Amino acid sequence: MGDILEVAEALWNGEKTVYTQHPFGPPWGPEQISEKTWFIKGFANTIVRSTPDGLVIIDPAGSVEADKKHRAVRSFSQQPLHTAIYTHGHVDHVFGVDRFLNEVSESNTNPVQPRVIAHEAILDRFNRYRTTNEWNRHINGRQFLGGGKADFPSEFHRPDIVYRDQLDITVGGTRVMLRHARGETDDHTWVFFPDEKVLATGDLVIWAVPNGGNPQKVQRYVGEWATALRSMAALEPEILLPGHGFPIIGKDRVAQLLSETATYLESVYDQVLQLMNQGESLDTIVQQVNPPEELSQRAFLQPIYDECEFLVRNIWRQFGGWYDGTPSHLKPASEDEQSAEIARLAGGAGQLIRRAGELANEGNFKLACHLAEWAVNADSDNLEIQLAAADIFKKRAGGETSTMAVGIFRDMARRLSESADQEAPGETVIKSQMNQG
Repeated sequence: MGDILEVAEALWNGEKTVYTQHPFGPPWGPEQISEKTWFIKGFANTIVRSTPDGLVIIDPAGSVEADKKHRAVRSFSQQPLHTAIYTHGHVDHVFGVDRFLNEVSESNTNPVQPRVIAHEAILDRFNRYRTTNEWNRHINGRQFLGGGKADFPSEFHRPDIVYRDQLDITVGGTRVMLRHARGETDDHTWVFFPDEKVLATGDLVIWAVPNGGNPQKVQRYVGEWATALRSMAALEPEILLPGHGFPIIGKDRVAQLLSETATYLESVYDQVLQLMNQGESLDTIVQQVNPPEELSQRAFLQPIYDECEFLVRNIWRQFGGWYDGTPSHLKPASEDEQSAEIARLAGGAGQLIRRAGELANEGNFKLACHLAEWAVNADSDNLEIQLAAADIFKKRAGGETSTMAVGIFRDMARRLSESADQEAPGETVIKSQMNQG
């Protein structure tokens, strides 16, 4: 058993937790999982299946891992790439094919011409990414860097073959089953190799609360996600290779993970729809919906990337539109106007930021952040208020578990502290602390 499988075993048995051994983190690299299948651990994972006619590679590489993943493949196999499969169009999954195409162009033999297969909706995704490239740089900067702009590609290797509902192919006598599911994305594919009972889920499994609520990204599909997990379980896979995180080995463990993740999603989904059908507002629903307590203890269902509250909001968005059921939110006064009036009632922005600090010291960061924002908006030139608010948001980020929340709160802290720095270059304490963190 190699390092990757050892960590997987320790996580499953409770000897490690995802809070200290993050599933998106190391150990990196390739590890053989079965006689013909290799798993390459990265930020996003790559699955390689050997056949007599060449390699089937699922999610060849992310945009920043292409060379690394290609070297990893060539560390255990010199077979040509026959078929690449994109499980979906996120940029951490759809790069690296060109490295194998370069091998074909440089070869003097008659190698296989690689092909790429994906769901047909991926084409619209790639077009949208080109149209909103700068927006994606902003939101990925917030999500992964805590602010600023992240690199985001605008050109993609488009698939040679697309399918709609399902597709079965044979490569070197090996049957490969591709099935479409809407879950994290509308273009998702999960893949099953019947001969070895190996299931490649893409990001339908990520060793965390499913990424079905991401507040900065387009619509996700919680109900259909659960249905897909149950369809996978019906095939009785014995090995599960996720899009992020660690392999699950053993029929019983795979069945448990798939069924319990489906149950988690179904519970949240059903609660939201029940309350919506009763005419409740979004705020009421957010406060009342909770996942099953027992499942919330599972190592593979921790809120380290996404979280239940965000799932609730995305289910509302899918069925309820953007109006949240609170009449004053339909056509609200500007946030600056609201903040100015609240500050006037409170006795000034200084009173707001002082009370925000008190609430933060008591651990009530939700309310503290409201007051801090009102204070900043009401007195936007006050450097002391900006720095105090930055400190509150920085502390809140430090107490959050999900990547989504941490990134957004860190971004706010950084923007406030950098804004103050531009006007008062000597005030760099908060910024320095954030850079160290």
